[in-house]
Amino acid sequence: FISGQTVEQLLNASPGRHLPPARVLEIMRQVAEAVDHAHARRVIHRDLKPANVMLAEGGWVKVMDFGIARRVMDSMLMTTNTIVGTPVYMAPEQALGTAVKESDVFSLGVTLYEMLTGGLPFKGPNEMTDKLQGIFLPPAALVPDIGTAINDVLGRAFAPRAAQRYPSCGELYQAALKALEGRTAAPR
Repeated sequence: FISGQTVEQLLNASPGRHLPPARVLEIMRQVAEAVDHAHARRVIHRDLKPANVMLAEGGWVKVMDFGIARRVMDSMLMTTNTIVGTPVYMAPEQALGTAVKESDVFSLGVTLYEMLTGGLPFKGPNEMTDKLQGIFLPPAALVPDIGTAINDVLGRAFAPRAAQRYPSCGELYQAALKALEGRTAAPR
């Protein structure tokens, strides 16, 4: 048991359902460290989302629900048609039955987008087609105060092919940090 709240609960209690960039980056740094730690041990989370990120008392961020996590080789050898995870946060390859560490990078990108804008980049009847084509509403179109540099960062995080994404969550965090530099005010 961890005393605190999930990022999803924090978002639901926040005006506009999004957070100031400085708070987003603080959460992202710790999530990226935790997920990269798991990846270094060849474990893929497979269900990163705001409901699985806990903000513990004392400021610690904890990544929860490794219940569906798999070792890299196990994920690559899966041949069943069972899809595990939350579809709106899933990378295209994961929705098609294969998870790689870059699948977690994609999911963390969706979480980043949601924390910054209050919405999801892929939803509705064309969700999978949009993921496969890399089509999403740029976050700066929703929250102009965050600047346009974050659009390219998320574009790479959402690349349809895993090999085109950031190779680690830490690299996604570093790119977001640079893109959001100086943007510490609360978004409108």
